[in-house]
Amino acid sequence: MKFSAASLLLGILAAALPFAAPSQPHREPGTSANRADTVEHNLASMYFLPGKRATYKLQQRMKELQVPGVSIAAIHNGHVDWARGYGVAAIGGPSVTPDTLFAAESMSKPVTALAVLKLYEQKRIDLDRNVNDYLKRWKLPESSLPGPKTVTIRQLLTHTSGIGTHNGELYDPSKPLPTLLNDLDGTPPARTAPVRIEATPGTGFRYANGGYVVLQLLVEDITGESFTSFVEHTVLAPAGMTSSSYEVPLSDQLSTHAATAYLGDHAIPPRKYYNPDAAAGGLWSTATDMAKLLIELQKEYDGHSSRILKQSTIRQMLAPGPQMMPGMLQGLGIVVGGKPGAHFMEHGGSGIFHDEMVAYFQGKQDGVVVMANGSNAGVLVEEILRSTSTVYNWPDFRQKAHRAIPFNVNYATKFAGNYGPIRFVAAPEGLAVEMPAGVTPERVYMDRPGHFFVLSGPQEFTFIDETNGRMQAVRFITPMTNLRWQRAIVGSTGQ
Repeated sequence: MKFSAASLLLGILAAALPFAAPSQPHREPGTSANRADTVEHNLASMYFLPGKRATYKLQQRMKELQVPGVSIAAIHNGHVDWARGYGVAAIGGPSVTPDTLFAAESMSKPVTALAVLKLYEQKRIDLDRNVNDYLKRWKLPESSLPGPKTVTIRQLLTHTSGIGTHNGELYDPSKPLPTLLNDLDGTPPARTAPVRIEATPGTGFRYANGGYVVLQLLVEDITGESFTSFVEHTVLAPAGMTSSSYEVPLSDQLSTHAATAYLGDHAIPPRKYYNPDAAAGGLWSTATDMAKLLIELQKEYDGHSSRILKQSTIRQMLAPGPQMMPGMLQGLGIVVGGKPGAHFMEHGGSGIFHDEMVAYFQGKQDGVVVMANGSNAGVLVEEILRSTSTVYNWPDFRQKAHRAIPFNVNYATKFAGNYGPIRFVAAPEGLAVEMPAGVTPERVYMDRPGHFFVLSGPQEFTFIDETNGRMQAVRFITPMTNLRWQRAIVGSTGQ
């Protein structure tokens, strides 16, 4: 099946995280159990209206957002502080535990980057050479645009190759499945476009799943073994990630410990959740295993371990590179944020599962991993991150005040309608948005004429082109995106 509008829309927001904000009370309790309990009771939206700060309980928000299951592992002082599961792995099925497997989605990319950097450390590749110099079974067609024609391995790792986004597809494993070469060339049974250069290489950040598909081929062509096998013995095993696997489809044995994906009411059991782009988003893992990986990287950065890579290599990986959004810089396969002396590494994942991992590698040795199995879980995951930040007294990921001005409810129909994948609807309190159309609407607030925001953030909306008393287009704005969507023709749902 194809990823839904929900997946693609939330994919735009995967890395759109809040950072520094006004200080809040330091709440770090004395025991791990106390800290876990406090995180569960202090979820917060990105914004609050001045004088109206509110927090929420995890179970309450899971119910409101229709998220069946969540797994959390918190890191404190370089160790797993606590790990808990909430809800169910499948509706009517077993409860989520710290051992429940979730699809890691794009949190797979840092794992892939570590495998590629192992090849670099073994002097089998040069990060600044044309990737085609190493590929044997397939070559990336040269750019037809002005400027550089070829792509380096470093550019693939940092999303500066100019390769198109190449959003993922899910396939039914009972039917013909695409090979890696099918996926790269966009030939049947692959349903995705071919991996091609669509912007001049090296000219800027452009998130590209397709670049990691090329890296998957690189690993296999250099080593002569499967991507899954190489990553297992160079990354997963050294990090102690004993529950994690790139095996797709999952075996019957692993499937019994894995969460079912929920796209609205539609359930996709683990054995049917087949993503052929292993390097870009095919890892299955637990929150605890991903926390073990982050802790290992913290140790390697400080020179206290070299199970995966040497300190010098890890420091290259975590060196801030091109800007992907304000306050966030792209390292080699992982995002780097925070201020000097208090940098953190981060990567999210969004498809139908929604995941997030953050760990400080300077100053504090804290972090958190959150994994959830509902298509509407992106908001929840960020709320958990903000709660964790407050409890552990981090300088980033805090809730921020946002002023609103009065909105006349009688004008709501002027803005209502379908715009691209989202829908604005009139509501008793004024105006609300469904992101994407069909999900539970969320109230929008006006902060200046024609410009609106949601408390969950970071999305903002600027309406333009008024004709006959109705707005004809909206700009959908995030820290990484500014898209223009036309209002659907009269007669569409929501008009």
